[in-house]
Parts: sequence; structure tokens; C-alpha cells
Amino acid sequence: MIKKILLGSAAVLALGTSAQAADPIAVALDTCDLLNITGLTISSETDCLKITGNVSFEWTWQTNAATTDADLDWALKAASTANSDFGPAMAVIELRELDDDVHVGANAQAVVLENAYVSIGDAAATVLSAGKKGSIAKDGDDETFTALFDLDGMDGNDEGIALTGDTGGYVLQVSSSLGDGVNGALGLEDLGDADNASLVGAIGVSQSWGTAHATFVYDDLISNAVNNWGFHTGATFNLDNAKIRGAFSTDQASVWTALISAQATFDMFTLAAGAEFQAANQWEAAISGVAKVDDNVTLTAAVRLEDGNLWDVALKGAFKVSDTLTASAKINFDEASVTTLNTDLDWAPGGGTTVNVGFNASSTGATSVSTKFAKTFE
Repeated sequence: MIKKILLGSAAVLALGTSAQAADPIAVALDTCDLLNITGLTISSETDCLKITGNVSFEWTWQTNAATTDADLDWALKAASTANSDFGPAMAVIELRELDDDVHVGANAQAVVLENAYVSIGDAAATVLSAGKKGSIAKDGDDETFTALFDLDGMDGNDEGIALTGDTGGYVLQVSSSLGDGVNGALGLEDLGDADNASLVGAIGVSQSWGTAHATFVYDDLISNAVNNWGFHTGATFNLDNAKIRGAFSTDQASVWTALISAQATFDMFTLAAGAEFQAANQWEAAISGVAKVDDNVTLTAAVRLEDGNLWDVALKGAFKVSDTLTASAKINFDEASVTTLNTDLDWAPGGGTTVNVGFNASSTGATSVSTKFAKTFE
């Protein structure tokens, strides 16, 4: 604020003296400040370059097998923004590693171009995008509120209910704010294949009552050989001390998945339940309870059932040792009479840095020790 006042005063002084002096005072305003961009930035006369990224390294020692494994994960993103008559104009480049494994010598780690695209327009109005980019498809509101078990495993998808169709990659997209928390988007995606393109349409809403979305993907638009399509929808409703969520997806083969979940919060307890259903009478369900004993101790219990004959019971305790240090322990027991123990010590000293030390043991005899260091910057 002080910086803006000083710059503004200098600008007024420059204008006021220009009529009386042969060489008026020049005032340089920072481009990033004018564009309201903060963080790790580099400014030129017309563009603001913002740099963000993350690095994490994890080393695991399988003590029972006398083997070790190391995983490296990193990403570097540069976004250059300038003003235009249509709103902010951006060029974005994002790089990451090819995989999570650390390689040396002839198998040195390769770099992947994750994103490289141009976009122009105001997010509060209309934005046009083209290049290598993520999809405009909306597929949220599709995970259960349950703790410890989130039911992502039944359909093989790690992030909620799967959406059928090839999306993202090389794209041409338009996204528009329709007002009152409603956003619509339309795009051609997966344009890298010679005979393929996906038509993607999505609409979403976020208001005080909750959130909702619907997405349709029509695959193989150009070749029109297989006529694949997918549909995904979901909604979350906010009540006084509770939330209710429902989601559904299907495709041209009538393969469908449905999810329903609810959560209620009391003074020191949070109870949640959720279930996921598929065709052929496949289902999976979970119930969990979280008790915040005090500011330093949180206890969690959960049960998962799948198709009536597969089950897990888990207990977890999290203990806040200090403002930056948390210790936790989780015990899991399943229908195969296998018991696993996971313990973690998490340190968050600040500055976007986290450190984890973990120990895992199983009644099958498998044991491991791991440590992970991570840092984000923006």
C-alpha cells in the first residue's frame, strides 16, 4: 500500500511539473503490480513473468528385502502475462520429469513438456486458450467425505469417478463466466492424434448452497469410427452442519458408476459415510468418524466394505507435538487377516518446505523406512 501511494504521488508530481520543466520526471510503474500479480516475478516494460514450481525427493529402504528405492518429483512453470484489449494475455510453459525414478548415466532423467499454451481474456468474462493444456472437463464433486478410505479403488481411478474419453493434450478452448457463479466451457481436445479429436462441453456452478457440474465428451470426432462418448455429473449441497454429495458417470457402452456420500459435523465429532456402485451389482462403501479430542490430538476410525466379502478396519491417531511437528500412527486390518502399521513424523518448518519420516510394517513380514523432503515456490 505504501509503495502504491509513493508511486501515485510521484506520478502526480511528474504531471504537475511537466508543464513547467523541459524534462519532466519519468515514473516507472512495475508491470507485475499493474497486473496485480504477486510472488516470484520478473518484470519488463510490457510483461510480467511469474515462476512457480516444486521439488520433492523420497528415499525408501525395504529393510526386510535389503533393497532401496528413490523417487524424484519436480515441476517448473513459467507464466508470462501482458495486458491486451481483450484482457490478460498469457503464455505458459510447464516442465516436469518423465517419471518419478532417479536415473543416472545413459538413463538420465528426461524432461516432459507438461503444458505449453497461449490464453487471452479475463477469467471473470471469457478466456480463449490454445496449445498443450489440461482439459476444461469438470469432474469434481465425486469423492466420498469418508476419512482413511475414499473409495477410489473400485473403478481403478485415483481421483474419484472416471470420465470416459480422451481429453486434454493439444487443445482449442473457450471458457466463459455466465454470472452468479456459473461457468461454461467448450473445446476441441486431444488434437495430437492425426485422425482424432474430442469435443468437450462443460458447465459448472458454485454458490452458497454448494457446487455442481456436468461434462460431456464426444471422442473420435474427426474419424467418427467408434463414436465413443462419456458423461459425468455431480453436486455437493451445503447444509447447516452437514454436506451431501452425489455423482454419476456413464458412456456409450452403458458402463456406469454412481456415488453418494454425506458428512455431519458436531462439537468434536465428524461422521461420514459413502458408497459407490457399478453395474453387475458391484459396490463399495465406507463409514468413518473423526474425533478432535483437543487442539493437539485427533483420533480417526473407519470401516470399508466391498462386494460384501472384502473389508478393512483402520484406526489412526494424529498428535501435534509442536506448531511445526506432527506424529501419527495408523493400524489397518483386513479380511485376509493382514495387519499393517504406518507411522509418520511430519515436520513443516515453513517456507513451503515439508519433511516426512515414516516406518511401515506388515504382519506378512514386509518392513520399510522412508524419508521425503519437499519444497514449493511461487
